[in-house]
Amino acid sequence: MTDKVETRRVQFSEFEIRSTTEDETDYMSFRGYAAVFNSPSQPLPFTETVLPGAFKKSLNSRNNVRMYLNHDSNMLLATTRAGTLRLQEDSKGLLVDADLPPTTVGRDLSILMQRGDVDSMSFGFSVPRGGDKYSDDGSTRELKEVRLYEVSVVTGFPAYEATTASVRSLDALAQRTQVDADKLAAAITVLEAGSELDDEQAGLLSEVVSKLRKQPEPTPSRIGLMQKQLDLLKTIA
Repeated sequence: MTDKVETRRVQFSEFEIRSTTEDETDYMSFRGYAAVFNSPSQPLPFTETVLPGAFKKSLNSRNNVRMYLNHDSNMLLATTRAGTLRLQEDSKGLLVDADLPPTTVGRDLSILMQRGDVDSMSFGFSVPRGGDKYSDDGSTRELKEVRLYEVSVVTGFPAYEATTASVRSLDALAQRTQVDADKLAAAITVLEAGSELDDEQAGLLSEVVSKLRKQPEPTPSRIGLMQKQLDLLKTIA
């Protein structure tokens, strides 16, 4: 089994960009949908729909979800851990509410969005075992549960089947090492992106590596070694 991180893009059916001022600093806030429930995608080549509740487990896990521009970890816009990114499921889909930073990337993006040049979002995810369901002929796919890693505002062309990382046998690895699969997936994704691990993620990966490390064979005791030498001498005699 290969747990690959995929991205899906949705065009804003509605979004809001607003300006606020705090401590004499101007901030732009964004609100829109990164995913819409029960809305068939374009052929991938299969047609895909995201079902209500698909993000529930990820949102409850308290993993740090990031918001990027174009899935680029060098263009960070907000994070759930810092409280600058707020995610929730409502009856329509995955609602994103974020405070854009007063950086070059944040300011340029807010201008492009106000002008209408940018009108799409995407989310990066993987599917755990049993999290999706294909039709018998493989033409349709339903996403029942996904591991959410990041959301992005996108300016380029749709990346329907873009693979940003590959995590082999995550569920089996988590079960073998007795760690949380969602936390392990998040830590490996951060590692793949070349981003900085927090203490919890670094500790988790160290624990997994320690459990998987091959244990050295025990060194024979001195008495046991002497006994083997005596036995060898007996056979020669």
